[in-house]
Amino acid sequence: MSYPKISVITPSYNQGGFIEQTILSVIGQQYPNLEYIIIDGGSTDNTVEVIKKYGQYITYWISESDNGQADAINKGFERATGDILCWLNSDDYYLPGVLAKVAGLLDTSQPQLLFGNCIHLDESKNFTHGSYFDPQKPWDINTGDYITQPSSFWTRKAWEQTGPLNAELHFGFDWEWYARANHAGVKFIPSTVYFSVYRLHSQQKSQPQNAARATELLQLQRRLNPDKFKRIDDSVKTHKNGLNIIYALGATLPAVWQHRLLKVFYPGLMKLTDHSTLKKILQNDAVA
Repeated sequence: MSYPKISVITPSYNQGGFIEQTILSVIGQQYPNLEYIIIDGGSTDNTVEVIKKYGQYITYWISESDNGQADAINKGFERATGDILCWLNSDDYYLPGVLAKVAGLLDTSQPQLLFGNCIHLDESKNFTHGSYFDPQKPWDINTGDYITQPSSFWTRKAWEQTGPLNAELHFGFDWEWYARANHAGVKFIPSTVYFSVYRLHSQQKSQPQNAARATELLQLQRRLNPDKFKRIDDSVKTHKNGLNIIYALGATLPAVWQHRLLKVFYPGLMKLTDHSTLKKILQNDAVA
């Protein structure tokens, strides 16, 4: 078996409680042609101390201020020389033997993107659940991000064909990049293999209740699927008062009943969108 060079980028900022497990999951792969780069945003906790502990196994690392996570990842990829590229956030980790599997599933002579399943670890509930991607369904990356980022890997040709991450985004830059890759003609390769563990915890910036995250993702959905959202907006404009009444009732009714009322009174609208996205549209007052 050949071992194409794999470059793993880890962006980090003040996650000293997690990053050691992340680092160990990468160097513990014992992959013979690994390039590991850590771009830290100037952490003030013990992150740098942990990085230095494993310095002999890390190809390059730096700790300095940056313009956000996407900027840090782009910095890492500017230095990367691998045939296969990926990034692993400093609170996630790889499962054993993953990089060797990835090397056997990607053709580095082609613009390809491989993505697999992921274990979600909810630390607050001490609970795990796995994702499952059904390749038989008509998935559309412009409609929704079905790729779990830490379980995605791509060839250098895919990166060069697509370009860097959009550093103006802070939450949806992975989804936006996947959509651009798809538009650029990169071949998407789904796998049923579980590649990584995605950690859910109170310190992560991608909390579902994060209002800035919800706003950015909604704006991104509009950019990726403008025709669909024009139909949604037209319907919401017509039915805005009634929709607000149903959502107001949600404070006293179980969520399942709220969803049922929406499907009964606005079946056409609910075929276009889902309960949570519709609520975000109303909350963000995205429709005048």
